[in-house]
Amino acid sequence: MPTSTCTVLALTACLVTFPTLSALAEDTHSESATSLKGTFRFSMVKTCADSTTGSTAHFYINGTIVYDGQGSGQLAQQGTLVFPGPSSTLFDETAELTYTVKPNGSFSQEGSFRAVDRSYTLTGVKINGHIDPHGSVLIFSTAIPQEKETITMPGRGLSEYLCGASGTAVRIR
Repeated sequence: MPTSTCTVLALTACLVTFPTLSALAEDTHSESATSLKGTFRFSMVKTCADSTTGSTAHFYINGTIVYDGQGSGQLAQQGTLVFPGPSSTLFDETAELTYTVKPNGSFSQEGSFRAVDRSYTLTGVKINGHIDPHGSVLIFSTAIPQEKETITMPGRGLSEYLCGASGTAVRIR
């Protein structure tokens, strides 16, 4: 009898402890996703509508983002801007970003962008994202509600746009 009582107590202890250990493993797992740090290569598609005229433009973007793990990041990107019709133009820009990460692995980032040739600045850019459990893949999506992005060109004034974007990034360092 004492052996069967010990066995029952041991099984009960295992059954009670197992869900707790499982929950601890999940908590540790999600905490690794809350730290956004490293260099990521990304690709993104963005469509914007001029808030005054309604004309649209499409952006095809590739670049790198370096997240410092403390809420700041540095972005460098190149891309193609396609207007209605056969016209397109290449662009090259940098940005200083700030970001916050939630315990569930979702994050939001925002920043101001500047053309490498200093021909414009872009402000009001916000994007949401999610970090995979290993911290190596990011999924980007438009912030909701959408914010107006403002592009300012010296000598030409400013324009406001509503934009939608999506993309992915993969850790390279």
